[in-house]
Amino acid sequence: MVDIVNRGLLRSLRLTLYGLKRQFGGTVYIYNLQDAETDYTTGVKTSTQSFTQVRRAIVLPVKVEREVIKSLTSKPFTYGGSYDTRTRLFVIDARDVAVGFEIAMDDWVHYNGYRYSLKSIEKLELDAGWLLVGTAIASLTNPLTPQIVLDTLSITQSVVEAVL
Repeated sequence: MVDIVNRGLLRSLRLTLYGLKRQFGGTVYIYNLQDAETDYTTGVKTSTQSFTQVRRAIVLPVKVEREVIKSLTSKPFTYGGSYDTRTRLFVIDARDVAVGFEIAMDDWVHYNGYRYSLKSIEKLELDAGWLLVGTAIASLTNPLTPQIVLDTLSITQSVVEAVL
């Protein structure tokens, strides 16, 4: 657990995360690829995915920058290309996900209609959460539609006679 010296640090970190969630909070879905199979006769690829909804993740604004790729030749004119990348930072609070939740580099984040491939994952101090750096992918796939269950309890008993 957290020792007495780090208790103040953890409280300060949680207060900072709470303030950032109020300013930059947004709902994100973290997708995890469970299994993928390819039928080699038909070429059909099937995958099993699961997702975790984080209602108040810290979503920092997009940083659009131009990436330049050059060839490694000694000629005076080099071939290459440039393209725009959309890099976004996500901060996930550990209290917003289930106990034992882990994020891997194969996972991706779905936010505001874009799929973000993870470039780096860093754990915050004292296991308070994760800092994710994602790059938007142009080819969007249809996200899993979350099914919201309002009531999971079914009432099976009824009161026939009330005693006062």
